[in-house]
Amino acid sequence: MRLNILIISILILLTGCSSRKMSPGTAREAIIAPPQQLLEKDDIDIVHITQTSGSSVVVESRVKTAFRLQKVNDVWEVRDIRIGNGQWEKVEDLTTALTRVKNEQTRLLLEQVAASVEEYRRDTGKMPEFEDYVDLSDVLAPKYMKSLIRLDSWRNPLRAKALNTDSIQVISAGPDLRFNTDDDISLTINP
Repeated sequence: MRLNILIISILILLTGCSSRKMSPGTAREAIIAPPQQLLEKDDIDIVHITQTSGSSVVVESRVKTAFRLQKVNDVWEVRDIRIGNGQWEKVEDLTTALTRVKNEQTRLLLEQVAASVEEYRRDTGKMPEFEDYVDLSDVLAPKYMKSLIRLDSWRNPLRAKALNTDSIQVISAGPDLRFNTDDDISLTINP
C-alpha cells in the first residue's frame, strides 16, 4: 500500500544561483539526484518552495511512501517503510539511527555551552551566577555564546544547575523527553 501523505521539508543548497528563484522542476531534479537515487520524478509532488536566502530554499513536498504494518495484540503497528523506489527499512532501525545522531548533536551543543562558560570564567575570573538555564544563557549570550543555545536536538529546553561554586551541570532530557531518567545527557563544567 502506497501512501502519498508524507510531507517533508528539504533544505537544498544552491551554487551560483543567488538571484534566480528555484522552480519546482529544478527542486524535483535536485531531490532525486544522486547519491540518494531513491526517488523518481513521479515519486515527488512539490507543494511549496520558500527561498530562505540567495543560496538556500526549503522545499515542501509529498513523497511516495509505502508502509508495512503488522497487527500486534489487535493493534496495527508500522514495522517497515519504503521511500520511493528504495528498499524497505525497519522503523526501529531508523529510530535508533536518528536517536544516535540527535544524541551526538546534543552533546555538541552542551560542549558549546561549556566552552562559553569557560570563556566567561577566563574573562571574569569566576563562574557565572544563574537561577536556571535560561538565566545562564542570558548571562553568556551574545558575548560568550555567539549563537543562543536553549534547546536540545529534540527541541526541548535544556536545564542547568550549579553543583558548587566551581561546577555547573548542563542537562538535556534526552530521547524520552523526560528529565531524571537513564537517557538524560549531561555535561559537568568544572574548568
